[in-house]
Formats: sequence, structure tokens, C-alpha cells
Amino acid sequence: MKYDAFISYRHLMPDEYVAKKVHKGLETLRIPKKIQKEIGKSRINRVFRDMEELPVGSDLGANIMAALEESEYLIVISSPKTKESYWCNQEVENFVRMHGRDKVLVVLAEGEPYESFPEQLLKDEEGNAVEPFAADFRGTTRKEINKKAKTELVRLAAAILGIDFDDLKQRQKERKTRRNMILALGVAAFAFVFGGFSVYNLARINEEYQQKLVNESKVLAAKSADVLETGDRKTAALIAMEGIPESGERPLVPESLYALSKALGVYDYNTVLSSETVINADYSIKKFCNNATNDIVGILDDNGNVYVWDLKAGEMLYEIQAEYVNGILVPVFDIGITEESSTLVVVSQNGVRGYDLSGSMVYEYTLEQPILEGKVSEYNNCLAIEYAENGVDYYPDTVAVISPEDGKELGVYHNDCPAPYSDVIDFINTGSMVIVGHMQMDGEENYVSVYDTAHEEFNNKNLLIKNDTTISAGFAFTADDVGVIIASAPYETIGDGREISVDLQYYSLAYDNRTWNTTVDYYIQYSNKLDYQIEILGDGKPFEKSLITAGRSIYIVDNATGEIVDQIKSDSLFSDTIVGGDIFAVSTEAGFLRFYIYSEGVKNPFFERKLASNIAQIGMTDTKFITIDGTSPSARIYYSNNTQYFDKTYTVDGYSNDGMSSPDGKYYYIASEEENNSSGRIFTVCKSSNHKKVGEFRADYAYYSGVQFIDNDTIFVPTYDLELIFYSISEDKKEVIKSDIDAKDFGMNVSDNKKYFVLFSYKFADVYDLTTRKKVLHKDFDYDISACTITSAGDYFYLFDDEYRVHKIDTKTGEDELFDLGYGVLELAISPDDSKLIINCDDNKLRVLDAKSKKEKVAFDFVANREGYLKTSPDGKYVFAQSSNNFFRIYDIEKGTIVLLTDAIDSKIRRISFNEETGVLAVSTVADMYLLDMKSVGLLAYVPSGRFYINGTNQIITGSNSNIYVFNYMDAEELKKEARKRYGDSQLSEEQRLIFGIEND
Repeated sequence: MKYDAFISYRHLMPDEYVAKKVHKGLETLRIPKKIQKEIGKSRINRVFRDMEELPVGSDLGANIMAALEESEYLIVISSPKTKESYWCNQEVENFVRMHGRDKVLVVLAEGEPYESFPEQLLKDEEGNAVEPFAADFRGTTRKEINKKAKTELVRLAAAILGIDFDDLKQRQKERKTRRNMILALGVAAFAFVFGGFSVYNLARINEEYQQKLVNESKVLAAKSADVLETGDRKTAALIAMEGIPESGERPLVPESLYALSKALGVYDYNTVLSSETVINADYSIKKFCNNATNDIVGILDDNGNVYVWDLKAGEMLYEIQAEYVNGILVPVFDIGITEESSTLVVVSQNGVRGYDLSGSMVYEYTLEQPILEGKVSEYNNCLAIEYAENGVDYYPDTVAVISPEDGKELGVYHNDCPAPYSDVIDFINTGSMVIVGHMQMDGEENYVSVYDTAHEEFNNKNLLIKNDTTISAGFAFTADDVGVIIASAPYETIGDGREISVDLQYYSLAYDNRTWNTTVDYYIQYSNKLDYQIEILGDGKPFEKSLITAGRSIYIVDNATGEIVDQIKSDSLFSDTIVGGDIFAVSTEAGFLRFYIYSEGVKNPFFERKLASNIAQIGMTDTKFITIDGTSPSARIYYSNNTQYFDKTYTVDGYSNDGMSSPDGKYYYIASEEENNSSGRIFTVCKSSNHKKVGEFRADYAYYSGVQFIDNDTIFVPTYDLELIFYSISEDKKEVIKSDIDAKDFGMNVSDNKKYFVLFSYKFADVYDLTTRKKVLHKDFDYDISACTITSAGDYFYLFDDEYRVHKIDTKTGEDELFDLGYGVLELAISPDDSKLIINCDDNKLRVLDAKSKKEKVAFDFVANREGYLKTSPDGKYVFAQSSNNFFRIYDIEKGTIVLLTDAIDSKIRRISFNEETGVLAVSTVADMYLLDMKSVGLLAYVPSGRFYINGTNQIITGSNSNIYVFNYMDAEELKKEARKRYGDSQLSEEQRLIFGIEND
């Protein structure tokens, strides 16, 4: 054998430490000379220990299998998590198969034997309980482990050498006694030095290992975000969970919380339709079908493979591989799933087959002739196939109507029109009647045929069509009639990307005549049946209207008169519709999903969301919503989550778009835009403890970026009308100071401590003391001003002119000091203590200067712009900066390093607030809000439509239109609890781990 032993272990502490101890201990163990003579062996030969964990999901690999084959013994390092380790179990299983269980030695690193030993070693082949050989390395500290190792290594060595443990132990003791008499002093000195060195190295190894885990968690968070982008919410959550510690085995990083909270959507007030997961086919998905009363879904890909999924269980039930005859692929025309028995029906060129939930074929309908076309009713209660009776022609002349439940023929009909059948096939909702179109033939009249499997008197109705090309056809109802609506157009007018005139005709089947004709516009992009549907629509009077999809328009037609009673238009093609009585859903090829209630009008949908970049088909099951884009092998699964993650909700007047908390967190305001008045601003003031309104005031033309709590009781609002508004919460009183200047274009800036305010235009600047509410300086300039920033002390303000040079203005004397910096300045911020100037320069540098000496303290690479954001942390240690490309950076001034760079914050920052007590940085943008942990500097949470974080609390305020939502921040334990509630004990599969490169423990 090449190896005396193979060590199998989890690559986590303490298992890894014990494995290293065993490895080194066995290979360096000295065997007494007397025993060497007896066994013919001077030392234990090589011991195999794989240094790196393998990626999960593949085979063990040739090197591992070869090492197992060439090892005489297997040493399993066991702890309570060993049973969960895929690789440990694989190594045990393969070794036992190769060499038997008698050659397996177990080392107990942690826990008790019953909870730590692999299951394969606790029972023999007949199921009888057995007790494997075990060495006990358990210890609460590494010192204890090292102490036990002295004895237990001898026990392991004795087993490997095949000698008595007591004999080996006694011989070793005698050898050590003799040597100790000679080397006592030397060994003692060496042990002292080596012991200290070992402690240092173990500490360093552990530190490096902990950093490795931190990096791993960050990588997992990034992978989770990538998967979430595809719409697979469940997998994204499971990946994020891999980076969150269960029992302290790894450090907790904020990025893991960010990824998990975003995957779970716990700060999203709108959970009506949330992306949950993605199911994949081998090729682009052509169509899916579903049973509306449960969560069984069938998927057909472009190669003819069919997959059946149970969405509730989240697993594929079975797959039907594409069929080949003489190396030629057999086309599959359609699939469906029946309502009663959930039978999957597959219509292919070779026949119609039904399959039960186990994948067993329950019936087969075949013909001598090849099937040329087939379609399953959208109601899944009927199907029709077309074929040529002589079995030779490519043009079908026979239609067979079949029950998808049992495959029995319901009727066979022969074409008595000059033109062969086309692929236009539609069904009545009961499944008893079928419409079949005919191909356009030169010089021949065009027809649509109707067949009724329940009433012979309706059969073989050939309805003459006005034009030579039938686009679509569908059944329609009136109060006393059932009829057919047919859409047709001249063949020569139909082409890609054209808007054409289409004739809608209604034929009464009861009275056997055509009752009306209406002309409408269709936009014909390309031939896709789902883009041009005719659906039955109920509006309180059952089914007396029809919904007609016409490319970029949807028409609501009165079936009795042909009147177009309503119309919906879209910039992109409507791709699919689902109709259920008075409610209907439509999708567009631009990826939008819209729901309408017809009785309430179709001017605006009651629900609208962009789900993807493209949607080709939509469907609904009992609890899920499904979309495909027609070009990818993935179907997105959405769920309706009625869980309300917010703690409280209320409404304000107008449309909310901003807000802020008082410094002590006792109050906050919501700023909203007045309905039908774009300049009207309403400020609603609430108490944080109960979110009850305690005040309200108007401030039209409010300048949002200047609005501040200047103390715990006062809200300061500057306006574009050059009014300075001070609102006292305790007094419910508003004081207005009107500026005495006249300017159309101006800017504003409030000092970091909210005590001073500067108002400036091209040629002047006014400085106000916000405590006394008085102007303290008016300064005119003979150059143009681009921007101003005022100090917290109010003694100076800085500006840069039209040549991007910095000026320092004394607010007492008006003295103007020009800085000669040698570079242009685009933006400027001041640290809270006024000691540092942070400057965005035109040479793509962000510089920090000493305010007094003007000397550069540190410079960082940056993206020069005038539309970014600059601010420092309250302690002046960090710079928060957003560049014009929306990358957000955090710089450490003291260390001169960048500690965070992210493109996650992809909207313009409105304000940043920092809670020193919790270490949470709240970044509010014009659209959303992000929370960051400044203790470890990383993203904590994404809050859609977030407004602000209430100081001193864990509460988050979000808003949509007039609705305000209050969320409680969720920590790691709460997020894990929510994940388990939603997904139970689900874990990533071995295949997923391999795909995403995630190692097993």
C-alpha cells in the first residue's frame, strides 16, 4: 500500500486542527527499536490528508479515489457536523466498499459518539449495531487537545501497526525516560521556545482562516445577488444562508444580511407578486402548460423534451426525452395538463400520449398517418389534431378531436372545403366545439370550419371569410346565441412591423348567419399565435364581450353589435393574456405584466409590474405565476406573498417622496407632493413611538435637499420662492422669513451641525444664523459662483468660482482668500469639526486638505464630476462619496485607503445619516434607501422606496404614493427564521453547489 492511512475530515475547526495533529503526529511518531524488529517496520509510512476541500457536486476525483484504494486504514475525524458532510460520507462509503469497515478508525474531535460518528460505521451490513474503534481527541481548548493527543496518537498508531496499545505505550515510555535523562535541559529549552512559536502560529492560522471565511461569505452574498437577478429568489436565499453562521462557526458579515434580506424581500411593501425561483430546461422553452387547481406544470422545450414539475414541492417529477426516428427528431406540437387527473398530454407527429404524475404512460393514440398539426385547448379539456388521410400529403384534410383525459376519439371530421386546414385552431370553453382555419389558396375562397362533438346539427359549418388570410378565431357569446369571431386580412398586406386593417366578423352558429363586421387596426410584427388571441370576457353579464389581442392593441368588443367598447394600447407587443370572468391579465414583450378589472374600466391597470426584459407567455396555478421569454431555457416562478412584513401602515395627503427623523428620533416628517399641484408641498409630522400625526404644514416649492431638522423640535424648509420656513413641532407653529434678494437661479447649503445656512446666486451669497434666524452676511462678488459650503462654526464659507478655484470667505469681515491649489475644484465638503476640506478635483482625484494649512493630507482616485455627493462621517474619519457613474465609495482618511466600493446604490444620493450608537449608515437616494454597517463597513439592507431610518430605533420608513409603511429592521436570527418559515429545511442540491462553486462543510 502507498499509504498507511487516509484522513477524512471536514475543513472546519476543530476538525481541521485535529486532522493536522493526527497527520503530523502519526508521520513523526518514533517506534521503539524492539518493536521495529518485531513488526519489520521502522515508522508509519505516508498518511494522506487532502489539503483543500473539493468542489461539491462532482465525483470524488481520480486522486482521491486512488488514495483511498492505496490506503490501508481510513481515519475519520468526527464531530456532530460530520454526518452532514457530503464528502466525508462519500469517502467512508467508498473505503468500506474497497477495504471493509474493520479498517476504519474514528477520531472523536467534538460531541458524543452517537451524534458524531457516520451512520455507515454504527451498523454492519445486516443492520446490527457495532462500535467502531475510536480515539478521543476532545478538548475545550487546544491545550487540552494537545495533551490528549500524546496518548491517543499512540492508540491510533498501535491499531495501524497491528500491535498491542499497552505494549507500545510502555515501550515508548521506557524510550522517553532514557532520552529525557540526557536531553532534559535541551528539550525543556526547546519546548519553551517552540511552544511560544506554536501559539503564535496557531493564532495567525486561525486569523487567516477567519478572514478566509469572511471572504467566502462575501463571495456567497455576491453569488446570491447574481442569482436573484435571474428571478430565482429561493436559490438566492439559500446561497445567502450559506454565509450566515448557525452556531458561530464563521464570522457574520453585513453582506450576507444584505443578500438574504433582499432575496426574501422583507422590506418590500408590495409582495403581491414576488419572484421565487427559476426552473430550467435543456433548450429554449417553447411553451408551458399548467393545471389551474394545483401546482403541476409541464414545460416543452425547442428540442421536444418535456418536463413536469411540482411547484409546491419545488421538484421535477419526471422528464420525457425528445423522440428520434432514424436519427430524425420527431416534432412535438403541443402539451397540456388535465384538470381532473393532472394527466400530461403530449401531441407529437407520432401520436398523442398521456402520462400520470409518476411519468407512466396511461394511454397512447396513434395513427397510420403522421400528425401534421395539433393543439390542446387552453381549458385542457379537449385537443385536436390534423393529418392527411392518405398519409402522404403535407396538407391536412382530416381533423380528429380527442379527450386528453383518456385519449378517446370524440369525433373525426373530413375537410369538404377546397383549401386544406391551417394551424388556426381554437376551442369553446366546454371543450365540445372546435374552430379550424384553412390555408390561403390562390383563387379560392377562405373558410373557417366549426365542429361540434356533442351536437351533430352544428357540424361541418363552413364559414366564409371576407379576406384570404385568417389571423385568429375564437368563440363568443351573446344573451341568446353562441357564435364565432374571426379576424382576417388580405395576404399581401401582412408583413413584419406593419399596422394593417383587419376585419372582425361575427357568425351566429344558432342562426347560421353573419351578423356584423368591424374593421380595426392590427400591428403585425411576426407570426406568433399568442400575440393575436380572441378570448371570452365576462363583465357581469356572462361572456357577452370578447377580448381581442391585436399586436400593440387590445380591443374589448360587444359580441352582439361588434362595437369596440374599449381599447388598451401599448408601446410594445402584447404577448399573452389570461382571462377569468371580469378580470384579465396581459403581458408585453417588453416584460410588463398588467391586471385589469373590466367593470372598473381599462384606462389604468389595478396592478402593474415589470417582471423581466421580455415575456412571451404567462400562466397561473393555484398559488404560483409563471412566465417565459421564449428565447431562454428558463421559466420564472412567482408567488403571491400575502405576508405583511411592515409593522404599520398609514396614509398622508398627496404623494410622499421624502422624509427625515429628528436627531433624537422622537419625531419625523413626511414630505409629499399635493395631488394635481406639482409645486404644492405638504409636511406631515409624526411621533415615532406610535406614528400618530402631531402636526402638518405647507411649504410650496420646497427645496428638498435643504430641508433639515435644525434641532429636535424645529424643521427648517427653504423654498424656491426664497422663503425660509421654521416649523416648531411643540407649538405647531410656522414662521416664515422672506429673503430680500431677487434671484431666479440659486443654490443653498446648510452647515453640518444645522446652525448656519448660505444662500447664493451667481454674484452674491447670504449667510443666515439658523438659531437667531437672522442674516449675518451679504457678500457681492465680481466673479461667478458655482457652489458654496459653510462651516459648522459659521465663521467661514468656501466657494469655487467659474474657473473652478476655491475661495475662503470670512463671514464676519467678508474677506475673500483665494486658494492657489494647482487643480480645478468641482465639489467641496467640510468635516464636522471644520478641520478638513474634502475636494473633488478635475484631475480625477479626491483630496483631503488641512483647512488651516491647505496642505494635502491624503488623495484618492475618483471620478471627476459636479453631480456627485460628498460627506464625512461625524467623527471625520470617513468620506462618503458618490461619483457621476453612481459608484458609491467610502474612504478611510486616517489609513488613506478605500474601504468600500459598490455599484449597488444606483440612484442619486439625496442624504446620508449616521447613527453612532448602532453603527448604521442610512443612505437615502431619490428612489430607495440602503443601510450599511460601519463597524465592518458593508451593505446591510436594501429598502425599496425607503425614505429614512429613525434615529435611535430599528425602524425604517418607506412610502409609495400616499401610503407610508413602517418596517422593523431584521437581524440575522430574524432573517433566518423568516427563511425557514418560507422554505423549511430546503438546502442547495449537490448540482447547485457544483454550479455555484460552493463547498460542503
